[in-house]
Amino acid sequence: MEFFAEGFVEAFRLIARGDPAVLHAVYVTVLCTVTAVALASLAAFPCGAWLGIHRRDGRGLLVFLIRVGMFTPTVVVGLFVYGLVSRQGLFGGLSLLYTKGAVISGEFLLAFPLVTALTHGAASALPRRVAETARTLGAGRIRVLLTVLGEVRTGLAAAVLAGAARCLSELGVVLLVGGNLRMATRTLASTITLEVRRGEFGRGLASGVILLVLAVGAALLAHRLSREAHP
Repeated sequence: MEFFAEGFVEAFRLIARGDPAVLHAVYVTVLCTVTAVALASLAAFPCGAWLGIHRRDGRGLLVFLIRVGMFTPTVVVGLFVYGLVSRQGLFGGLSLLYTKGAVISGEFLLAFPLVTALTHGAASALPRRVAETARTLGAGRIRVLLTVLGEVRTGLAAAVLAGAARCLSELGVVLLVGGNLRMATRTLASTITLEVRRGEFGRGLASGVILLVLAVGAALLAHRLSREAHP
């Protein structure tokens, strides 16, 4: 227990003094997570709603592929992105390897299927009369999608939070395509792994405490949204 006590003391000391490496890891973690989830949500919301509305039109294969993406290990996603952005890859000329852009690309691929699947689930649970009524009133395809998305907005918020949760603790993509570079692409999750391997338990614990605070904040937000949806 003394080992953990010393670790917590060191962790709060680093946080209190504003250790630059720790703060930069926070910045990279939040930047990459927010950007990736925002981009993924923009693409996933209409895709998931469309699959939910047309659930009887033979979309089973697409739904299955989306669900496969949900369960794909992060290290496999990292390998895929590495193959695309490495020097011999399709996008090798863009010099994305070991940059925040590569990390965001990988996290986008992690978040997209999860947000799509949850959006699809919410849209599928919605009574068909919602979309049919919108069409009867003269709404076009885009308007119908917007109507459905508006009806399941609480589910959309939960989908976004789930995507953010997956990206916050992501490690495979950061190590493979981000390189875990200090003051560049190192995140809180990769900092924990690196510092513990070095024997710097306090520094690793500092990142863990901050990551836990972010997770608690996301959980509280999800709980509040749930209470608003079911007063």
